Amino acid sequence: NEINSSEKFTKDAVRAFEPAEAGAAASGKLNPIAQQVAHQFRSDSMSPIMVTGTLRLTEFALLALSGLMIYGGYVGAGGPLNWQYPATVCFGALLMVVLMEMGDAYQVSALRHPISQFGRILASWIGVFATLALAGFFLKISAEFSRLWFGAWFGTGLLFLLILRFVLSSFIKRWGRNGRMERRAVIVGGGKDAEGLIFSLAGERPASE
Repeated sequence: NEINSSEKFTKDAVRAFEPAEAGAAASGKLNPIAQQVAHQFRSDSMSPIMVTGTLRLTEFALLALSGLMIYGGYVGAGGPLNWQYPATVCFGALLMVVLMEMGDAYQVSALRHPISQFGRILASWIGVFATLALAGFFLKISAEFSRLWFGAWFGTGLLFLLILRFVLSSFIKRWGRNGRMERRAVIVGGGKDAEGLIFSLAGERPASE
């Protein structure tokens, strides 16, 4: 309604609309204004599942890229590639996504308030590094890893996660205000059944909350 001004509509306009064909609803066809509303909702809507799925992939890529960049710029500069670093980076990034998923950190309500999720993000990232440290200790390979790389990846990865969450939060709030992440429905018909359905839908928790 606010994004595409050429297709604006109001509740009063919908209520006052007189269908050109009285038998349109009975024949199962949408009248022109219903088609306009349905088309606008279909083209402008944004699925929360798509947003959170993209976020998972983006966080994995950012964490892996930060670890590999630090390795390439400091540890492996001018030397042969050590396969243990890329394997550790990919495993750590994947484990972080799994821990965040287990902690419900990918719910839209959590993404809207990144400050309240700072403790959860920090605890998950610490858990990843604790797991890596324990694995290196038991496998007797911890001495082969740079302590500076380990600490730098921790700080850089955490910074990337927080920046990404704050940026995404501002977008989600904007999409919520524009109605792009709301559950939407076009109801054809009227009567008590339609009225009950409208009140039922209105009582559901919005997807952007």
